[in-house]
Amino acid sequence: MTDEGSTSGISVILFDLGGVLLHLRDIGSNFGLNGDERQFHRSWLMSPAVRDFERGAIAAEEFGRRIVSELRLPYDWQEFLQRFDRWPESIYPGAPELLTNLSVKYHVALLSNTNAVHWGRDDIAGVLEPLFDSIFLSFRTGLLKPDNSSFEQVMRHYDCAANEVLFLDDNPLNIEVAGAMGINACLTRGMDGIRSVLDANCIDKR
Repeated sequence: MTDEGSTSGISVILFDLGGVLLHLRDIGSNFGLNGDERQFHRSWLMSPAVRDFERGAIAAEEFGRRIVSELRLPYDWQEFLQRFDRWPESIYPGAPELLTNLSVKYHVALLSNTNAVHWGRDDIAGVLEPLFDSIFLSFRTGLLKPDNSSFEQVMRHYDCAANEVLFLDDNPLNIEVAGAMGINACLTRGMDGIRSVLDANCIDKR
């Protein structure tokens, strides 16, 4: 990485994983749910079972049992875990190349609420891990979005100010909290969304 940075003063480009770099199967069809997707994202982020699992505090079976009860799902915990396992589909085409190009001029980092089950897949970690200079995963750090502490760890690591960070995430609550901290936070999904955000912030993605 060089010290050139962007004309907007961005030095760190911080990516979420699911929904941004990683295509997720449709929530409704994957989990058999009806209702507002935005409300699901908010409920998922604030769920005690999800938070405990994604900070590495409970095992998969306990997570499955608790989330079935929390969400009043019409199937048992074993079926939920099967559905949960297949929720992540694949890395978006073009994502590895883009990350490689960005790393020439910027610090490129990953900040994700995730778990060992999903991250352990060769087609996820095996592809992405070599492309980031820093990776902040909730099940390793114990820190979860949208808590301020999850973003503060990134700024401490890079010894940078909030306004030097460009953060891309698909969850409105994460964007809201990061933005309130002074981070350049942009709601986005998929490669077209990523490229639009990078262009809007004068990021050199060649």
